[in-house]
Amino acid sequence: MNRTRRGIWFVLNICFICMIFIMPASAKGKSAAKKNVPKKIVLNRTELLLYPGEERKLRVEYIKPEKASAKVVWKSKRKAVAAISPKGELKAGKPGKTTITAISKKNPKVKAVVKVTVKKRPKKKEKECAFGGKRHYNIGSLLTGYAREKRLNPVVFRSKEDILSYIKEANEDDYIYNKYSDYYKQKINWNDRKWRKHLSGTFLSEYFNMDFKKESLVVFFNNYTKILSLQTKFDDAGKLRGIIKFRSYPSEPLGPGIAVPAVIPEEATTLKISKQDEAMIDYYQFQAVEE
Repeated sequence: MNRTRRGIWFVLNICFICMIFIMPASAKGKSAAKKNVPKKIVLNRTELLLYPGEERKLRVEYIKPEKASAKVVWKSKRKAVAAISPKGELKAGKPGKTTITAISKKNPKVKAVVKVTVKKRPKKKEKECAFGGKRHYNIGSLLTGYAREKRLNPVVFRSKEDILSYIKEANEDDYIYNKYSDYYKQKINWNDRKWRKHLSGTFLSEYFNMDFKKESLVVFFNNYTKILSLQTKFDDAGKLRGIIKFRSYPSEPLGPGIAVPAVIPEEATTLKISKQDEAMIDYYQFQAVEE
């Protein structure tokens, strides 16, 4: 009898010891799995204004917790208005309003929504356009470099969020190539307040509070031009050109002892025009006016 009891106690002790070692490992596994489940998803956009045929890229900007899965399923409420691919590639269709929803694959309860408005383009016509133009010199290479790399010429801003989005994208592009950048250090988990502070160091901050309900901002990076006029004209293919006449200054010969700078300052020319005019122009063309 005593031997039987001793045997039972021995087995129970072995089981207890095993449980001590197994339980932490199991808890650790559950904890790791829990960290992979997102509690919040933030996209690179919350709203978009587009015209038929235009395209944009939507993506998960950051998640909480930081190491959670960023994989999502994209869904459009009205595909005819805006269709979305599994990779987040958005294409505007017919005029109307819809929502694009990103649903977490690891936690379907976690979602993020983008409001999309697709407007009908106004009837194209030839006209002299009212505008506000300004030159910006030595603005830094981050924004201009991103425009050059992505072949974005010009860049059109139709809302405050368009400006913030461009700032974020340029910083993210810088982060990929420069691990010492602010974007890399912050791991992209910046809220809008921090992004606005970052925006204040750029020339685009001057336009952040413009009346986007009435006007659009068109930026020609790597260009330093005094705009004299803006006129729309149809080309042979039926597309509407925005012909920008600008003052051309003849280059002056360098004097003795003056060297060409190794780094050329980055520059931009901005054009503020009505939303109607911006929506009907297919492309821009510069024409120099000699003094």
